[in-house]
Amino acid sequence: MTSAAGPARGGAVAVAILLAAVGAQAGLVPCRQPADTRQVTDALDRLRRSVDPCGESPQVLAVIERLERCTRARYEICTDQITSRNLLEPHDADEPGTIIWNPELRSELERGCDGDSARPVVRDPVASLLHEMVHAVDDCEGRDASAHELEAVRIENIYRRAAGLCQRAAYGDTPLPAEVVKSCSPEHCECSVPVAARASAGQQTPTLTHRQAAGTAPTGEIPAALAGDGLVSPGSPGNPRD
Repeated sequence: MTSAAGPARGGAVAVAILLAAVGAQAGLVPCRQPADTRQVTDALDRLRRSVDPCGESPQVLAVIERLERCTRARYEICTDQITSRNLLEPHDADEPGTIIWNPELRSELERGCDGDSARPVVRDPVASLLHEMVHAVDDCEGRDASAHELEAVRIENIYRRAAGLCQRAAYGDTPLPAEVVKSCSPEHCECSVPVAARASAGQQTPTLTHRQAAGTAPTGEIPAALAGDGLVSPGSPGNPRD
């Protein structure tokens, strides 16, 4: 899939900043098309500085580091302020993988936040970028990214907690397992299993898998219930991963 990238704002200076941030030889490289590199670097900085009240922020840092150090492939983050979804185009033998990211997209994902079933959970640009970076790490490390949507949502929720945002409870019609859901209010988070206790016991947070419908499954943020919203049907040429 080819997407028109948003206008560049930082030009050569912004590209240089991104290269300095991630390293010229790293797995994460500047977009080959005009892109708002300033917004990309700002989002990465927000992710690095985020502090999860449940103590899981190192998992967010690990996603960034694993993508930056990927030796199997290169990945670019390209901004597109027109697209209605964020998505990953996996790498191939000759081309880098591409995260197509709309830094202005704040559309509804699901209903139900902080115990209010009518309150919408909406996209947050930084959380959305993190979600797609999780998919890129899966792609880099040889896993089927489409089978790990719930894991991408779980890690996205770590940043959402840190930023005081509504957390996601599901991917489409598939809920997150109860044991990984951390209930938060503006004043307090119920971190069901203290991170320090889990670490001392040698327990690891399990990687969540989610096998989607047969065919070429979309990869990204869009819930299964909204799959007909401009999505190329599974198996069609140029099917986007969303």
